[in-house]
Amino acid sequence: MKVVVFGAGRVGTSLVRFLEGKKSMDITVVDSEKKVCDILASDSNVQVICGDATDPALLDDLKLGKCDFVFAVTGSEEVNFLTSVYAKQADSKKVISRASEPKYSKLMEKLGIEPLIPEYTLARELANMVISPAISKLLDPGYSHVDLLEYDVGSDLADISVPDAEKKKKFIIVSIYENGEFLAPGPGLVLKKGMKIVVLKYNQSPL
Repeated sequence: MKVVVFGAGRVGTSLVRFLEGKKSMDITVVDSEKKVCDILASDSNVQVICGDATDPALLDDLKLGKCDFVFAVTGSEEVNFLTSVYAKQADSKKVISRASEPKYSKLMEKLGIEPLIPEYTLARELANMVISPAISKLLDPGYSHVDLLEYDVGSDLADISVPDAEKKKKFIIVSIYENGEFLAPGPGLVLKKGMKIVVLKYNQSPL
């Protein structure tokens, strides 16, 4: 999976820390501050580019059209907007941009960009801890020892029923995603190659 992150501040760096340990991740981070780039490059395995995120030549070199995810999370509203629009025009699969105010997020949504307002996201997480404490703890592997994971259905699971897949892989299928819709994982449903499945798995037992 190819990921480009614009901005190596707190949000960008935290995002990289979460992603770099995952399998098959090709991560590139772009930031204009040399000191920040040097620190990130010295203690991570990702590609770090020190440069202007709005430089057309740099953006062309990144080949954003081949990206699965582009995150624009710099501290500049203008930079985030410009890089997001460029990535969207380049046909990146998914573009997520940091926005400081809801009014900017509405414009981004109309352009096919997913807005991220960190303060709102944090507030929502905190509210969930109050409203649904059990669910909040379930989603934290530190408490529940349960991971909520997403898998692409490959040849090892294709043409297998939901119960047989669960037995084979020792997980619980929560939902199935196909053609832009979520499907209930009924016992009679047969998995097909290309589907995505969301599963719960006890992290003590490996797949």
